[in-house]
Amino acid sequence: MEGLNNMVKTARSQGWIKGFEVAKNGNNSLEVTHLQYADDTLIFCDAKEEQLRFLRIILVLFEGISGLHINWRKSHLFPVNEVPEMEHLALILGGEVGSLPTIYLGMPLGAKSKSKLIWNSVIEKCEKKLARWKSQYLSLGGRLTLINSVLDSLPTYMMSLFPIPAGVTQRLDRLRRSFLWQGNKEKRVVHLVKWKSLTIGKAHGGLGIRNLKNQNKALKMKWLWRYSQEIETLWSKVIKAKYGEEDKWVSKVVNTAYGVSLWKSIRSLWPVMKSHSSIRVNNGNKTSFWKDNWLGVGCLKELFPDIYGLVQHQHRTIAEVWTPQGWDLIFRRMLNDWEVDRLTKFYKQLEDFKGLQSGVDTLWWQGHNKGSLFYLAASKGGCLDPRQSQKERDSTVFKVLSMRGNSRDNQPSISSLHCTTTDQLWKIFINLRAGMKLEVEQETEIDGGLSQHVFGGQSGKKGILDVLRTGATQYRRSS
Repeated sequence: MEGLNNMVKTARSQGWIKGFEVAKNGNNSLEVTHLQYADDTLIFCDAKEEQLRFLRIILVLFEGISGLHINWRKSHLFPVNEVPEMEHLALILGGEVGSLPTIYLGMPLGAKSKSKLIWNSVIEKCEKKLARWKSQYLSLGGRLTLINSVLDSLPTYMMSLFPIPAGVTQRLDRLRRSFLWQGNKEKRVVHLVKWKSLTIGKAHGGLGIRNLKNQNKALKMKWLWRYSQEIETLWSKVIKAKYGEEDKWVSKVVNTAYGVSLWKSIRSLWPVMKSHSSIRVNNGNKTSFWKDNWLGVGCLKELFPDIYGLVQHQHRTIAEVWTPQGWDLIFRRMLNDWEVDRLTKFYKQLEDFKGLQSGVDTLWWQGHNKGSLFYLAASKGGCLDPRQSQKERDSTVFKVLSMRGNSRDNQPSISSLHCTTTDQLWKIFINLRAGMKLEVEQETEIDGGLSQHVFGGQSGKKGILDVLRTGATQYRRSS
């Protein structure tokens, strides 16, 4: 495919074909003629007969030289806007005439980024998975494992680029929530714990089920992270040419109203990204001395606004300000007596800087010890280990579903063992399975306490509790 790449580049340099121009801003002008991924190739050109004939010759020569054959049945021509005589142009080049929007490499191409229709395939995949799983008898731990490993991963590919609509999030949450509590039961069951508590990480008392909204934000923020690191990649050059640069780390704010919604939704997350990251200085060429957070405590412009107003060359980088003898700051005037103490504190703030090093300046994520961007707020879930014994699984499920009833704040917690109500209730279930004699203490407290925690003390909801109490009493009499 490298040979085809060079042939298309030669045709472009000779003026035989012309791609599309991303922008016409002098030095930022960029023209894209083709994109390649593995054995797939996208070629952009004008809807002119002579350009298509040149393109046909290139493809025929490539077949003869490389020995590879182009599958014309799978090749399509996609017109952008209205193109006259499209059928005639298709006969010249070969292939079929397609229409936008379409699917390319699993992503919608030419579709509206905020449309709910592009998420139909993701919802259908989740429903198909659930239809097959519901025919099996799975424990609560098994259903939780499938949710964390499969259902949470299905929308990840789409969420890595497109903003997920609120309606789609609610639909997927409803599918996951119903499958977790209901399983293969036909009747509606009571959800013992609210969904918001389940999406908290296991270390903080939840089940680690991912919050799709937060995961979508984290995946989109990764593009902002990559934009500051991958300077020479084609996609970053396209963003730079189309929107311009605000600084060395991010593009300008997107203000236009047409054809920019995708990057606009990503660029809007930069304030959150900036507040949680700092800059690791190496050669100092990308980092602004005054406006970037390279000290880890905030930018110097905000920490010392009075000193910032006194210096000249406020847009200089660290490489331009630093010298082997120290900081080279030029002030507009002589300092007053009351400004000397302030300048002393300013220089004391810079004492930890050890000088410039080799390498490129990089962003440093403050919430991670290695400084790399991770899925913030998309909690990492835990699940039951299939290698555990049945007794260990029962103990784990008990820990997950117990609720704290004797705490001071009287708030539900998923991983607490301090509730005598659920403790007694789970002893009933575990002892029934093991064939042991039941010893139910404070039967009335079990009923009232569980009714208060699960149903909020509402009347008309004690039928389920009466069934549990009757079943335990009958088993005790039979034993």
